[in-house]
Amino acid sequence: MKTWKTLFLLLTGLMLFSSDALSQKEAAKKDLPKIEKSTFTSAKVCGECHVEIYNMWKNSLHAMSIEDPIFQTANLIAFKNSNGETKVLCIKCHAPITFWNKDYDLKQDITKEGITCDFCHSVTAVDLKNRENPFRLEPGLVKNGPLKGLSSPVHKTRYLKLFETSELCGACHDFTDQNNVTIMGTYSEWKAGPYAKEGTHCQNCHMPRREGEIVAQKIKKSSVKFINDHNIQGGRSIDQVKKAIKVEVKDIKRYPDKMRVSVDVTNAGSGHMIPTGTPSRKMVLDVTVKTATGQMLKDQRVYKKRLIGAGGMEFTKDSDAMCNRSAIAGDNRIAPRETRREEFIFYIPQDVSVTVTAQAFYQYNPEIIQQIDINIEMGRDEKVSR
Repeated sequence: MKTWKTLFLLLTGLMLFSSDALSQKEAAKKDLPKIEKSTFTSAKVCGECHVEIYNMWKNSLHAMSIEDPIFQTANLIAFKNSNGETKVLCIKCHAPITFWNKDYDLKQDITKEGITCDFCHSVTAVDLKNRENPFRLEPGLVKNGPLKGLSSPVHKTRYLKLFETSELCGACHDFTDQNNVTIMGTYSEWKAGPYAKEGTHCQNCHMPRREGEIVAQKIKKSSVKFINDHNIQGGRSIDQVKKAIKVEVKDIKRYPDKMRVSVDVTNAGSGHMIPTGTPSRKMVLDVTVKTATGQMLKDQRVYKKRLIGAGGMEFTKDSDAMCNRSAIAGDNRIAPRETRREEFIFYIPQDVSVTVTAQAFYQYNPEIIQQIDINIEMGRDEKVSR
């Protein structure tokens, strides 16, 4: 009788414990973020679990792709100059959810998030030959990414090799116009270079892995202690720009009345041309010769892609390049791992001591709409009283 009583108490305790654990589990489940089942989920919802990743992304140019003043100005000018024809063209990549919802007027909050978390993680395939709609999108409960063997209490996860390859980036970071002229060719430049053959992709440089929590521990205990950097640094990152080019004064030859300076410029840290992106960007190599008496002589080389339109006029603005038929008049940019030897002649006597300095500068002069103060004197009077 005693044995049965003990067994009964044990079973009752187990049932109560099980019931309590179940209720705790259900309560925890209620506190989890709710994602959309058949459309895109806001990045703010993603950020409830993926705190570190969200905080990196929200300060990135991907997050600011719509609000970026450089884009806003160029887009406005292009829209005006093309009588509205560039409206869809520019918005598609800066607010890529429009590939799905056609919200080109940015009326929906999710569209205004720019290159948002759920857009990229809903991509299942990319067809770079399809210029109008290169992305296959499957928004909803399954989130795609570059990591295997993960599980989530909020959504399903799926590993796709695509997320480790440059093709994911190539659909937006390459643009060919109606004349089949490549206006922006960052992806195709990488594809033609040595890094593609070695298996080094965009993500290796622009989304390197670093220590961090892929998901907040209060949501799910995870052993994964590294994440991809979602700040996605590029041409507006000083660190990224500085490590791209190596400049070296290789030789100085003196003659009775002149000197020859040889400078090597190497694309040492970039997987694409330098500079890349819109043709309004350029790199300038400045060489300065300074004498002990303070005399200074200068020369330079400019590296850029030159786009011209009707009548041979060069396009120098982003908006011009995007909304006009154009042709490439020249391209002397520096390819990945290429070393360019530049020779300079300076007329300085052989017996004069000199210091030679070579510097490379990345230059970009975009138009930006900005607030300015207007202060006009509207009236004035003055009297002197003694």
